[in-house]
Amino acid sequence: MSENGGVPVHVTIIMDGNGRWARQRGGERLMGHRNGVKSVRESCEFAVEKGIKYLSLYAFSEENWNRPKEEVEGLMALMVKSVLEERETFRKNNIRFRVIGHRERLSPDLLEKIDEAQAETAGNTGLTLIVMLSYSGKWDIVQAAARYAEDACAAARRGEAPKPLDEVLFSSYLC
Repeated sequence: MSENGGVPVHVTIIMDGNGRWARQRGGERLMGHRNGVKSVRESCEFAVEKGIKYLSLYAFSEENWNRPKEEVEGLMALMVKSVLEERETFRKNNIRFRVIGHRERLSPDLLEKIDEAQAETAGNTGLTLIVMLSYSGKWDIVQAAARYAEDACAAARRGEAPKPLDEVLFSSYLC
């Protein structure tokens, strides 16, 4: 867990409760999500300052697609805006930006911004910020199994035996 004097190597934050926080203050749920972006920025600054290597943010689960349409659209628009606004911060702070999750469910505009930011920061060697969008553990396991099956079938078509599946190999197929 720690290789630098008690500081964790990887921290994961489940971003939950922003909408409830806003409602408790008489605001709309999206107000809470906008304030959540500030918390993300502060968390990144803290992680950089402390020398944490990986910060994962569980930002939007597969189940979140079941929220009201207006809220989902607002969250996706906020994501596009945030990715655009934070790119300079990523560059200045040597942050590598990655997004994992069910990409097919995300809008082309958001995917374009994500891909640009990931490409721009791919060589950065400081903090790696991993944002989980349209993600769930079940989805990750299913997509990993499907990818392994594709590779096993491709090996069989070439007349080769598929690689024996074990935990190490399976984990290589996970996001």
